[in-house]
Amino acid sequence: MSEEQVINHRTSLASYPQRFSVEASQLETDFEPSRPSRVQGMMNMGEEENSDEFISDEEEELDGEKNLLTKRPKDTPFIQQRIKSYNPIFTTKLTVSIFFVVCAIFILFGGILIAISNKTNEVIIHYQECSSSAPTDSFGDIPEHYVESYFHQLKSPSSNVLKAQWRYTADADATSDGNSYSENGTCTLRFTTPYVIKKPIYMSYLIKDYYPNHRRYALSFNEDQLEGKETSINDIHTSTGIKCAELYKDEATGKQIYPCGLIANSMFNDTFSSTLTNVNNEEENFVFTTTGITWGDNSDRFKKTKLDYSKIAPPPYWKQMFPDGYNSTNVPDISSWEHFQNWMSNPALPIFSKLMGKNLDSSLVAGLYQIDIGLNWPVKEFHGQKALYLSHGSSIGGRNNFLGEVYLVGGLICLGAVAIVVTGRLLSGRRNGDRGRLSWNQ
Repeated sequence: MSEEQVINHRTSLASYPQRFSVEASQLETDFEPSRPSRVQGMMNMGEEENSDEFISDEEEELDGEKNLLTKRPKDTPFIQQRIKSYNPIFTTKLTVSIFFVVCAIFILFGGILIAISNKTNEVIIHYQECSSSAPTDSFGDIPEHYVESYFHQLKSPSSNVLKAQWRYTADADATSDGNSYSENGTCTLRFTTPYVIKKPIYMSYLIKDYYPNHRRYALSFNEDQLEGKETSINDIHTSTGIKCAELYKDEATGKQIYPCGLIANSMFNDTFSSTLTNVNNEEENFVFTTTGITWGDNSDRFKKTKLDYSKIAPPPYWKQMFPDGYNSTNVPDISSWEHFQNWMSNPALPIFSKLMGKNLDSSLVAGLYQIDIGLNWPVKEFHGQKALYLSHGSSIGGRNNFLGEVYLVGGLICLGAVAIVVTGRLLSGRRNGDRGRLSWNQ
């Protein structure tokens, strides 16, 4: 074989794999789909190196290991449940010790609370019968069951030593509204305090046998109105949840009632003088302030209304305050009306008090005092009671032994539990770690 033939032979052998690969690729195109257009687009954009189509097997294995590592929980004592724990064995000694400690704490706190409460003086004078029972020309003694007082300086603090009198003065221009239970006029209360009532002094009205926790009553207000937003009659009447289902529209004028609902309509509106007049010495008159008597966060809830006065009307029971309705000057600003804010904080019990004034700077010295109360809020129709309530504040508030008594009862229960455990231990005669109690030893 010549040299030229050898070269041609080598060339033909070299060209064979190329021809075979071309034929094989042509066969593959006949049976397999073409490369996805997404990959072609990525290749055209120069992203062939970043494409998933060009990731090697080794890179895929590394990525899989990384994914497994990222999903693995952290190796911490809390996550891997390796936190140290203590499993106590409640022996008789340990159980009695725990009950004794709880008993001591409860009795100690209960005694402290009752001791603080018993140092709080208070005066309560019920005046719901003033318009029907009090004399009109002079002062008369108030029946003893309408007067309650507590002065810790006395040997018997709860004994009624408060001398209280009252007098009723009817309004000269009062007209009958056809309601036999309506009240008008002024009730003047006069009482003698035998001892000093230390500062701070709080003046409140006390209501009994009034049930404001009825569901329809407690939900009868509109929060948007209280926040000063513009509302319509449809908004306050048909909105879901808390709404004014009753008393939302004035029947005479068709205007929106502001503020709407049963709570605002029934607001306590007896007027208390802000001064306790000292009958014997006017220089010792005791003055209360009516500002700062509500919770500080009420300013975030109660805002001045944006409603036009010509489109709103007062609640039905506010007719005495607004006989001619609202005008440009008399629409109530509930953002600064703290008596209204206190009333809108609906209580849960039928006996409650609401703050009317306070004096944080001076004590109430012993003496003869009187105060004028304007009667506007009748209670006879529902057989309720209302009273003037004077008290000085302590570190736990007014005089109330309930919380201290609860602590004492809890301490006594723990003491009873100790007695039961010790008695059972003595009667059973069982020793700790007695192997004879094991089932296979019996």
